[in-house]
Amino acid sequence: MEYQTPEKPKVFTRSWLKVFVIVLVSLLGVAFIGSATPMDKSQAEQMLGEVKKVLPQKPSTDAIFLNNFRASLLMTIPGIGIVLAGIILYNTGAVFGATGVTINIYGPLLMLVVAITPFFWFEFLAYAAGVTQSLYLTQGILKKNIKREIKRTVFVIALIALLLLLGAAVEVLFIQQA
Repeated sequence: MEYQTPEKPKVFTRSWLKVFVIVLVSLLGVAFIGSATPMDKSQAEQMLGEVKKVLPQKPSTDAIFLNNFRASLLMTIPGIGIVLAGIILYNTGAVFGATGVTINIYGPLLMLVVAITPFFWFEFLAYAAGVTQSLYLTQGILKKNIKREIKRTVFVIALIALLLLLGAAVEVLFIQQA
């Protein structure tokens, strides 16, 4: 009789990946809705002024990474992560819309242009992973099966960090070329 090692549970199961895709498409939808939010030029300028107060004058890989990593960690919180993600990504879309108003480009079109960049996808994949894991953590708490989800959360947070670090590095390269 041959000895067989027990099969390790997969970190990213088929059901997790299905939920991930649904979450990714939903988050993109929320951001695009935000980018289509009607506003006049003074509202757009006011919104962009508020954003400039929060963002560093000279964006660096560290600053971009930390800003996005904090947001993604909030999205990973069980129960409320999905709500926070909706708010964050709607507002992100609204910033695209505000930028579009000031340069006379339709916000969703501007967002589509940015969507051709790799950093856009690194960030959205990271956010979707955080929200997906938030949903699984919530389910684990409700079903009293949190141990497995805590282990998966460690992997998800590491993946989020890697995606956002790569995204921040690429984004800085794009900014430097502009």
